[in-house]
Amino acid sequence: MDVLTNPFAPGAGSPPPELAGRADILNQAEVTLGRMQRGRASKSIMIVGLRGVGKTVLLNRIREIAEEHDYVAEIIEAPENKSLAGLLTPALRSLILKLDRGEALNASAKRAFRALRGFASAIRLKYDDIEISLGSGLIAS
Repeated sequence: MDVLTNPFAPGAGSPPPELAGRADILNQAEVTLGRMQRGRASKSIMIVGLRGVGKTVLLNRIREIAEEHDYVAEIIEAPENKSLAGLLTPALRSLILKLDRGEALNASAKRAFRALRGFASAIRLKYDDIEISLGSGLIAS
């Protein structure tokens, strides 16, 4: 096959010309988001596959669909060597900042920042004899 015209161009999160064969997953994501907006439960979606099959591209498209439905969304990569708090704190801070629009949400965002500050203050990293504690000074409100 001609490498110049071949539509397959692997790359981390690089969108292909078409998300072929993914309509069922995208439809399931739309249904899940719609049910959540109505306060209804829905089944979770788990996307698994080998490296390079398009999981990240699919997750990015689902995030876009969520944002089209007025959700705020964040994608978090979870390497095995990082704590849950270390993964969630920056993402939650980013989401709170996205939500902090106008006076009505301002008080809620400030409460959320206080809760996040308490969560982040509990983060401790220990390696051999060295221990680092991340205090509340790292998260500004």
